[in-house]
Amino acid sequence: MRTATFLTALAAALASGAVVVTALPGANYAQQPPIRAVRAKADAYVSVARRTHNFGAARGLRVDAAPITRAYLRFNANLVSGNVEHLSLLVYSHTGSRTGFQVRLVYDPWREKKITFQNAPSVSSDFIGSGPLKPGKWNVVDVTPFADRAAMGQGVNLALTTRSPNALDLASRESGLRGPRLVVERVVDPGSGPGTPPTQPTPPPADPAPPADPTADPPPAE
Repeated sequence: MRTATFLTALAAALASGAVVVTALPGANYAQQPPIRAVRAKADAYVSVARRTHNFGAARGLRVDAAPITRAYLRFNANLVSGNVEHLSLLVYSHTGSRTGFQVRLVYDPWREKKITFQNAPSVSSDFIGSGPLKPGKWNVVDVTPFADRAAMGQGVNLALTTRSPNALDLASRESGLRGPRLVVERVVDPGSGPGTPPTQPTPPPADPAPPADPTADPPPAE
């Protein structure tokens, strides 16, 4: 049932091109909906061919093996370690590729309008592959194995790399509804689903009335 619900949320995110459900600013983790889709808060790509140039305002994300070109994505999704059922990255590709791209973690901070190849943070050595890409299609990558480590940072920061000899052209957040998004399903206690009010503590029983004093005079008759 959980898998079916999650796939339904994915389908809704792709069909509508909009966020399925989002957490309200300032809401704590327990108040957030169990499944939500979050658009990228920042994205950019960097290229060794132009080491000091910033591509943070580009309408596309370029990923290439030669010259080395990487894409960086940031999502304002506050994850809690051990409390994520599924985590999926959705990326729209303008180009086809048999190789696809690799999703890696980024631990150090970066700024969309300042990042360049020269100052870009390093990426994790381990990765999750996207598989083949079809042109003009959404691609869904299950990145659940990264959930616990992604929860350690401020938001979720990812990088896309490739071994493909041909450059990949992906949609950036500046392109509008085809921008990258992250779909999160958190673990929910079966007894605390949406709409279930929090359990109120049971008040302690009232103190019993003291026993009557057998030596006391009876009350006067009316």
